[in-house]
Amino acid sequence: MLESTALHLATLGVAAALFAAAAVSDVRSYRIPNFLCAALLLLFPFYALTAPQPIAWDQNIAVFTLVSAVGFIAFWRGLFGAGDVKLLAVASLWAGPHWIAVLLFVMALAGGVESFVAGATVFFKRSKNGALPRFGKVQIPYGVAIATGGVAMLGLMAHPILLSD
Repeated sequence: MLESTALHLATLGVAAALFAAAAVSDVRSYRIPNFLCAALLLLFPFYALTAPQPIAWDQNIAVFTLVSAVGFIAFWRGLFGAGDVKLLAVASLWAGPHWIAVLLFVMALAGGVESFVAGATVFFKRSKNGALPRFGKVQIPYGVAIATGGVAMLGLMAHPILLSD
């Protein structure tokens, strides 16, 4: 049991590192590499197999499918980038129905802070002629917000294990 718990926590740690790498990549290049999303996708079965409590795969896959469909529509309408959609979809697979609210809530808070900071930065960097910039053209690496929600969710998943006897 102890080995299984250690492997489970290690899996959560690797997933958190992959989310962090996605955030860093998005900040640097406004791209989230496919291999990071694929690694998170392939790591999920290890999480499920080593979990101290059984995980209802079908529910997690249903949430993943729903978020993927909504994400595709958002991408198609130009609201989200493809990397953001893939990262959010795979994060929702990990979240399932039990943690999806945490993922989305923390993601929304982080995204709001990120948008405010980006908007303030643009506002204070006026053009040479003193004209205000167009806020609608500000690029925001939203993978940072998704990754923040993902890491927060993973931390809460690990919390009962870390505090158990």
